[in-house]
Amino acid sequence: MLDDEFLRRCLFDHAKKRMHDPTTLPALTHADECIQQLKHIILTGDWTPSAPIHTTNTELSNGKTREIDYVPYWPDGVVHWVLIESIYDQVVPKMDPYCVAGIRGRGPHKTKRHVERWKKTDPAGMKYGAEEDIHHCFPESDHDFIKYGYRQLIKDKYWLRLADKVVDSFDGGLPIGYVTSHWFQNLAMRAFDRYARSLDGVDHYYRYVDNIHMYGSNKRKLHRALMASMDWLCAAGYCCNASWQVYRTDYIDNDGKRHGRAIDGLGFVIYTDHTIFRKRTSKRLIRLCLDIKKRPHGKPTQHQARQAACRIGQLKHADMHNFRVKHVDGVVSYKIIKGVIKGDNGTNQRKKGAV
Repeated sequence: MLDDEFLRRCLFDHAKKRMHDPTTLPALTHADECIQQLKHIILTGDWTPSAPIHTTNTELSNGKTREIDYVPYWPDGVVHWVLIESIYDQVVPKMDPYCVAGIRGRGPHKTKRHVERWKKTDPAGMKYGAEEDIHHCFPESDHDFIKYGYRQLIKDKYWLRLADKVVDSFDGGLPIGYVTSHWFQNLAMRAFDRYARSLDGVDHYYRYVDNIHMYGSNKRKLHRALMASMDWLCAAGYCCNASWQVYRTDYIDNDGKRHGRAIDGLGFVIYTDHTIFRKRTSKRLIRLCLDIKKRPHGKPTQHQARQAACRIGQLKHADMHNFRVKHVDGVVSYKIIKGVIKGDNGTNQRKKGAV
């Protein structure tokens, strides 16, 4: 944690997305002094976390309003990244392999491929599915539970002193908006991941932040496992939403008829033989493409272009070729979208290609 090059990397590597913060540029300009201050903070603990800045954000995808709290990049944001980067290589191998939120190389797309493989290679173990959702996972987290969780893995007194200060700096659970929150949560939930995976009747399991999915071949055993996991979470101070469910997953009988219900998770709807977007995701993409088409020469705004590129790029992770041909390729020009993102107007790009 005290290596100059490591601290410099933490300071510079994560500054790009925080350049709007008034504390970022002065910190980068006086990097050497900041590194010495970081060393002093780590060794002595002489640091009082800044009061969080509160804001609200409404997600257009689902209409939920999130209470977001964040801190200045210097020194709080940099200290947060020092805490994460200093333990990353040591703790990630010890986490459950299907704890997939916020860990490099374990995103929803890779987990989706695992679920698809389970459906093909182990249809018996994927016969039934069980899902539960922790209610207000971050705000309801108990500080003692969080501290106990990361103390099972980390013994460094300097790291623990700083981590405790970050946790205690926010009243009422973990703040949505701190980069450390999901890491503290994942470290605390390691015990739950081991417990849930070891329950009788659970053949496959993954957890995406507060969404817990279990699969097995016996419905009664899976139901009991779901109830046992809810009891464990209740003892840890959490409460599960009433939307928990146990169901027969999608399958095709010998007559070619489809039965059961597709797996809805990780942003996709996963059937036995194919994967598609959720309905609301598909509708948003169709609406976006139509809005772009209505603009002069089909040229989107910078914001629309970035949205379209992101959502169109997601199509490669789903079996939606016909959807793309009908609703995307036949409506908008991807070349113009890329040109807008690069700062060109798309029209000039076509002229250059013609020349």
